[in-house]
Amino acid sequence: MASNSNHIQIGFPSLPAPASTTHFAFLTEWLNDCDENHRGCDPVKKYPPPTRLIDLGSPDAPVVRLIQTTTTETVKYIALSHPWGQGHSFCTFPHNLAQHKAAIPVRSPNFPDTFRDAIAATRALGVRYLWIDSICIIQGPDGDFEKEAKRMEDVFSAAYCVIAASSARGQRDGFLRTRKERQFLQLRGESSSSLYVCRFIDNFAEHVLNGPLSKRGWVLQERALARRTIYFTDWQTYWECGCGVRCETLTKIDNKLVSFLGDPSFPSKLSSFDRGERIRFYEDLYRQYSRLNFTRLTDRPVAIAGLEQRMINNLKAKGGYGVFHDGGSLLSRSLLWRRGAEASTLNRVDFSKAKQKEGKSLPSWSWMAYDGAIDYLDLPLGGVDWRNDAVLDPFCSPGSGRNDPSNETAVLKAMARPFVFEPVGEPGESVDVILDAGNAQGVTGWEGWKAVVVGTRRIAKGEIVPVEHRTHYLLIITALTEGVGHETIYQRIGVGYMPGGFLGEEGVQRVTVG
Repeated sequence: MASNSNHIQIGFPSLPAPASTTHFAFLTEWLNDCDENHRGCDPVKKYPPPTRLIDLGSPDAPVVRLIQTTTTETVKYIALSHPWGQGHSFCTFPHNLAQHKAAIPVRSPNFPDTFRDAIAATRALGVRYLWIDSICIIQGPDGDFEKEAKRMEDVFSAAYCVIAASSARGQRDGFLRTRKERQFLQLRGESSSSLYVCRFIDNFAEHVLNGPLSKRGWVLQERALARRTIYFTDWQTYWECGCGVRCETLTKIDNKLVSFLGDPSFPSKLSSFDRGERIRFYEDLYRQYSRLNFTRLTDRPVAIAGLEQRMINNLKAKGGYGVFHDGGSLLSRSLLWRRGAEASTLNRVDFSKAKQKEGKSLPSWSWMAYDGAIDYLDLPLGGVDWRNDAVLDPFCSPGSGRNDPSNETAVLKAMARPFVFEPVGEPGESVDVILDAGNAQGVTGWEGWKAVVVGTRRIAKGEIVPVEHRTHYLLIITALTEGVGHETIYQRIGVGYMPGGFLGEEGVQRVTVG
């Protein structure tokens, strides 16, 4: 990796064995250097500690047990980011909570290797306390997952460091195992020193961002909220903090696109961006998130709630459910999400059990209510005349729409108009309709549809375009059920754009979209 003929990369031709003294000493130096020299990477101390932590004991009394914390104490702990995988998972339930508080059976053959490696790494880094979600959160219908899930921002922001099992596919895999061997050639000179020509293995994007762990829905938020993270991969160990990515080969990677999610104060690095650039970034973030996997689809709105609230604050907006409202065009723009090109249909997630337990479900106009990939209509920034009065604010007060299970479902009050022609066009015409359900059964014919026009294409100065020829951007809704007082409740079924001539001017009414 020479920048000129006089520069030779310093590093290890052969990396130290995982879990060796040299390996952990190297990781400790990363931590120490960040502690001493990186302002802004320190854990956030304003948050209370997690409700429970795993106490790894001391050298004299190495009993591993689950402890209850207090809101007033300050605890230095490491958090584990890991995939649950398939099959049986090691968890804390109400029936074994007392047992785990006495001693967690870490020597049992049923104790997962990923957790055993996390304990070894945490001790080697000189930290006594460890947080693992499946152990520190009580699982099952009588557990406290719904309550604790809202605290993920606190857990990962306040952690001293996060260790990520990037090479693991489940709890049983471990991550301190033998790695892929790096190939190298030794060149001996006349002096006693040697040079090594080594295979290039520094690939943070492939090993971490595209690795098996990063396909898990919760991990996107975990990475963005963490102050610094150590990633254990099949090739090498990587470090990420607010000052960039470091490799075990001693290479440093500085990638501005990568660094946004590695920002310890996410999304502060976007402060220099203008409003349009930030909107594009958040849309890309939601596109990425919608393509991740969940063991429980009902986690989809919860696993990004901490990030969403930070984005709402950054935009000086209100919002929730994957949309934003700033009193201007932001609500209309963020409602124009669409089914992803690779998704044949978007299926509604069944929140019925969650609704019974928490008192809410997700509205049809939120992409978080569906299982599948989303994109956004490709709208030019500054090229749309938005009709901000077409949809009323569904969030009564700042932050009211945050994905808090205690909130009732938000509804949209929208101006809807009928279609007068079937919304199809010949090739090359400016007509497109993208139904959320694709060609699935159960969608009524276009005669039962209504359009909520949220914007029209902006025309150039001096250009004359009749309204019937001007492109309209719209939500497509249809009647769902008769509500209280015989009010008809509508649901979103898609989005599209078309000339105004397809839409009727009569029969326009304010409707409720649930």
